[in-house]
Amino acid sequence: MNSPFYSLLRASRAFSPTSKRQFGIVLDIDGVLLRGRDLLPRTRDAIAQITHNGKFTIPTVFLTNGTNSMRAEKAQRLSEYLGLPVLPSQVVMAHSPLRMFVDLHDKHVLVVGQGPVKQIALTLGFKKVTTVDDLRDMFPFLDCGDFSRRKTDFSKYIKPSFDPLEAIILLGEPVRWEGALQIVSDVLLTNGDPGSLSHKRGTLPFPHLPVIACNVDLVWMAEKPLPLPRFGHGMFLHCLETIFEKQTGKELHYRAVLGKPTEMSYLHAAHCIQNQALDRGVEPPKCIYVVGDNPESDILGAKLFDRYLRHGGLGRFDHIDLDTFEDEVRPPALKTRRVLRRCIGVLVETGVYAEGCRLNGNIQPVSKLTAELSPREQEALRQPDFVERDLYSAIRMILSRERWTPSHSSSHSLYY
Repeated sequence: MNSPFYSLLRASRAFSPTSKRQFGIVLDIDGVLLRGRDLLPRTRDAIAQITHNGKFTIPTVFLTNGTNSMRAEKAQRLSEYLGLPVLPSQVVMAHSPLRMFVDLHDKHVLVVGQGPVKQIALTLGFKKVTTVDDLRDMFPFLDCGDFSRRKTDFSKYIKPSFDPLEAIILLGEPVRWEGALQIVSDVLLTNGDPGSLSHKRGTLPFPHLPVIACNVDLVWMAEKPLPLPRFGHGMFLHCLETIFEKQTGKELHYRAVLGKPTEMSYLHAAHCIQNQALDRGVEPPKCIYVVGDNPESDILGAKLFDRYLRHGGLGRFDHIDLDTFEDEVRPPALKTRRVLRRCIGVLVETGVYAEGCRLNGNIQPVSKLTAELSPREQEALRQPDFVERDLYSAIRMILSRERWTPSHSSSHSLYY
């Protein structure tokens, strides 16, 4: 934190100045605004610099890897914490881009996670949804790792009518990991029919069912005074991948990985920022600042997205063609890659990074894309453009760099 390298980052970075008012801000939530359920110091003062009369004066999006609630619910909670209205359109969850997977919306999907996962999936466009708890109820003999839940009398068991599952959507880490790992593995090994009593070992279909994973963060920081990071969804995925490989000798493949640090989530956030500007009749921003606390998630994602922008919007990430995604979301004249030029990563010292935690990078890479790059390129993608003490300092730096004065004058309030 006090190294000459990071001191230099605080002082300056060689970027060409962007035009006044043509910028937006993407804010992480956990570790930047909140620590667990506690609002971090100076957060409201930070937000006050970019708001006036309860409205944002700068296009702002809250980007989170959270998946256990819907956008409207997350926006309502943020409104309560910040003391001003936050719209659902300003919130991007890790699962938000699932709306684009229209080819899966009519299929029977298993959705794994916490919270109202079935309601979340239905809101995203999926029409036939089954949860892990549904499978526990329908097939009580599957989840027997806990002997207190184990059922041994199947003399009266009648297999319910069940259409085989056709895809698996991993929203986030579930409760009772051991049972969920067992059931998800059963679904993969039986090609979507875990209740089949006639399944034969050694008949694994390959390729397996489509699997989409949201949020690959390995760790996250809970409320103080707990000093150690907690396991995130990335840990659950790591367990599932290892179990699948041990059982089959094959690698688990994801059709897509969503959430930070994938370009998909940052592209989605950029679209939301563009919409905020266009809805108010002003030019879309040419630059966005991403403020986060995790070098292996927030900063890596910002740098990957900046790389995507600087290469003219060319390339793929985790086998998703982002160019196709843009065609579906925007008319050609307003594609993000033609309007947005830079994505700048700002690291704050109030979350994972503040604790000096590097677990998120040492256990396994969070992105398959980085494995294709040289060690030097990988290291560069994890280096923030700026390092600030907290969100308040980060916002002041951004506004100073953009020559923006957080006043209450009419000329500034017109922007939003």
